[in-house]
Parts: sequence; C-alpha cells; structure tokens
Amino acid sequence: MDVEVGARGNAGARPVSRSRTGGPRADSGNPDLSIVIVTYNSRRHIGACLESLGQALCRYRFEIVVVDNASSDGTPDLVRSVSPDAVVVETGANLGFARANNRGIARTRGRHVLVLNPDTVADPGSLDHLVELLDTDESIGIVAPRLLNLDRSDQGTARSFPTPAAALLGRRSPLTRLWPGNPWSRRYLIGREQPDSGVFPVDWVSGACLMIRRELADRTGGFDEAFFMYWEDADWCRRVKDGGHQVVCEPRSKVLHDEGARRSPRPHQVRAFHESAYRYYAKHHLTGLRRAFRPVVYGALMARAGLVLAASRARRARPSPIGREA
Repeated sequence: MDVEVGARGNAGARPVSRSRTGGPRADSGNPDLSIVIVTYNSRRHIGACLESLGQALCRYRFEIVVVDNASSDGTPDLVRSVSPDAVVVETGANLGFARANNRGIARTRGRHVLVLNPDTVADPGSLDHLVELLDTDESIGIVAPRLLNLDRSDQGTARSFPTPAAALLGRRSPLTRLWPGNPWSRRYLIGREQPDSGVFPVDWVSGACLMIRRELADRTGGFDEAFFMYWEDADWCRRVKDGGHQVVCEPRSKVLHDEGARRSPRPHQVRAFHESAYRYYAKHHLTGLRRAFRPVVYGALMARAGLVLAASRARRARPSPIGREA
C-alpha cells in the first residue's frame, strides 16, 4: 500500500511562492502543471532538482508529487525538508519507472503533466516555455526541452524512432563516438542537428523530462507498465503520435541531466535496458507473421547485453593511470 505524506500549498498572490527552506512551494487551486518525480536513492540529486523548479516555472501554477521507490538513503525526508508542500508517495517497494510514474500521475490535477527525473536541474524559465507551447498549439501532444549534459553539450535525446541500426549507431555506441557525423547516427539523433531558434518535430523524447497534455495522458493510459525501466518513453511517444498528435522539442527550454554517462553500467540495468528494447520491438514491429523472428531478436539483444557487460568489466579491470582517480 502506498503511503502519502504532504499537503497542497495554500494559494497566494503569486503563482509560485518559496518555502521557509528556500525550496519551491506549489500553489493550491487548479494547477496548470503537475510535476511527477520518481525517486530511488536519489538524495544526492533531488534537492537541486526541486530547488530549480521555482525559477523554471514563474508564470504558471504547479504541484509536485514525488513517488519514492523504497529508497534507503533518506530521500523522502529530504524532499519534505526542501519542498514541504510536495506530496510524497512512498510505495514500499521498487515499482520501476513506468508503474511509479503512473501512480504519481493518478494523484495529480494539473492541465498538463511533467514527468521529471530527480537528477535534472531546469534552467530559469525553461518549464514556462513548455507549458506555453502546449497552451498555444493543440496539435502538440508531448513537448520536451533540449536535455543537456553537465558540460551543457546536447545529450542527444530528441530522436527518430529506433531502427535495428540504432543498436550499432545509437548515441552512446563506439561507432557514433568514433564517427559522430555518420549518416545513420545523424538520422537517428535528429535533435543534434537542430538550432535553438525554433521548435522542431521529433519521433520521441526522453522520459527524463517530458510534458504531456492531461487528456492525452488519461486517454493513452500513461506509461505501459510492462516496461520496468527504459524504452517506456519511446513507446508512449509512439502511441501519442499514432493518435494524431505531434511530439516536439522546444530548444529554448534547457534542462541539465546528470545521466551518469561515465559510470560503469550495473548488470541489472544493462539487462533491463535490453529486455525493454526487446519489448518495444516486439510490441511495435514483430507482430503478425513477424512474430516468428522474436526469438532471433531476443537472442541478438541478450548477446549485445553480454558484450556491453564484458566491455564494462574489462574497463574496470584496466589499471588506472598514476595520479588519477580510478
């Protein structure tokens, strides 16, 4: 059973006020935006994430719901300290990304919903731009900011729908790093080619920061809970586009995402990534007569997962240069 702690903030003269600890204080009334953040041992990041929201949203009313997947590092207590008006839902177990977000969305009331990672920091005014765009263009179903690495380089998360080539030429693949301008990666990582001067359409965006219209979130049923973590964002964007709405990136809106690209992947994360990749391809591509290819695709993805883990182990076993951190 979920345990919910927290209260809606009291309405004031301004859309956003500040708590006594300096964190954002969400308004009561009818919020324009509901922000859902799923945490799991996120104490290191969640404070900065919450602190950034008061400046990222200056013109719209908002509420915050944090769904904690049984953290053991005191994350819920820190959330209550930084953002006293946030609703904290403690699930008591690790429900995964998709299921926990759906729990949070079900507790919200805003006209739009923002799914936000705890390891993000939004630039001032960045979320105002996203709300404004949904309010002014009814053809848009999902909008996302330009996600940036900590050095403010583009993270490559505004993409075309994945094809088999993405397994070899995705944003983190060795081939893409060695030959970043190759035509296959450029077709997949389409956001990197776009200037900051205007909104541009994409196929899918990262669930690290994704804003969707309330009615679409309700109509599509939210994230597909068959995905524990990874690829649920691509699946949701595909269903929104299949329903006739656009998915776009608003590059004026910028959000830093501490994705941990330099950290070695953990075995359960690698397996979950490849299991979800298989689930995505099976759901959207391996239907009808193509179902016969499912064992082949699953075997290929599990083999890739093994290679990723082997490469990670080899990097960890390599001796560190003298005078540098391992």
